Amino acid sequence: STQQGLINKLLMNLLQIMKHKNKRAGGLVFNKKAQILLIFRKGSWDLPKGKVEKNETLASAAIRETAEETGLKKNQLILENSLLTTAHSLKGKKIKTKWYLLQYYGEKKKMIPQIEEGISKCKWVDMASIESYRPKLRNYAKDVFEFLIIEKIKASSGKRIIS
Repeated sequence: STQQGLINKLLMNLLQIMKHKNKRAGGLVFNKKAQILLIFRKGSWDLPKGKVEKNETLASAAIRETAEETGLKKNQLILENSLLTTAHSLKGKKIKTKWYLLQYYGEKKKMIPQIEEGISKCKWVDMASIESYRPKLRNYAKDVFEFLIIEKIKASSGKRIIS
């Protein structure tokens, strides 16, 4: 019946919403100078990330969130690679974040931290000085960096995982 079809459609929509409820997507962003983008959020250095909206892919959520949190233009952020998925706890709930490697192709411009998300600074950091940010870097962000370093080592030794 038509009613059953409508119920099924509503249930499918609900399932989609629930699937994305605790899903987050984030970006490890680098620019033309091979600098990495860090944001300062609520007392720690972090990477841009946020909730995945309904009918949005994880990759497009990573790009949108990066643009929203930093003021960088969405059309100047390009998806380079899929990285890893991290998990952390938020108010007793397990939150999973899918990370992507993004390249920013725009010019270096003043970024606009999204104050309402608790972001007070956005900064391009040379890879060589990332280590000095480590003590104040969120744990899942450390995991993303470690993953990237391991992949780089594998790639240079010919055992490339990320295509």
